[in-house]
Amino acid sequence: MELIARNFECFPVGLPANALLRPLIAGLKEVRFPVTVGERNSNQLAYHFDRPLKCRMLARGAVEATLDLPPETRAEYDFVLTLAGKQVVVEVEKSNWNKILYDFLKFHMYFRNGADFSILFLPKNWPHAHGEENAFDIGVTRYKQCLDFGFGTSDLFDRILIVGYEQYTVEGALFTSSVRSFDCR
Repeated sequence: MELIARNFECFPVGLPANALLRPLIAGLKEVRFPVTVGERNSNQLAYHFDRPLKCRMLARGAVEATLDLPPETRAEYDFVLTLAGKQVVVEVEKSNWNKILYDFLKFHMYFRNGADFSILFLPKNWPHAHGEENAFDIGVTRYKQCLDFGFGTSDLFDRILIVGYEQYTVEGALFTSSVRSFDCR
């Protein structure tokens, strides 16, 4: 099956990460990506969004890069880009919104090791057996909670951009749990 990511939305606005990265995101328009059904975890979907997203961002002027991390810090990011001379670490959280706080922690580690900015892509409609979750809204809430409760500083969080996107079928239907159960049998 193939899906299309569209209607990209950035949070927060008016901060350094948004100023640099929003034009890159705005130009994405749509990104097509394959999805496969896994045989484990109750036929959980495996999203292959990272590579097509990276290719689209490279086509829009970003340059592929690497982040030099010490051996004790594992490279768990999806990819790294350079844009306007700044290193940008990109994480694509495709289906496990519970990892959002860990993504924020990893961003802090990457900042300490030379990254200038980070982007966290989160689906606005993640279908599962009990309906849909808006991982983007959850990410925005976690971002605000981190600042409210002292899990990081604003000078570091100002360098994080959260990008939400909606998932559609190639036929144009919003990808929901009912569409998922029909398409994935």
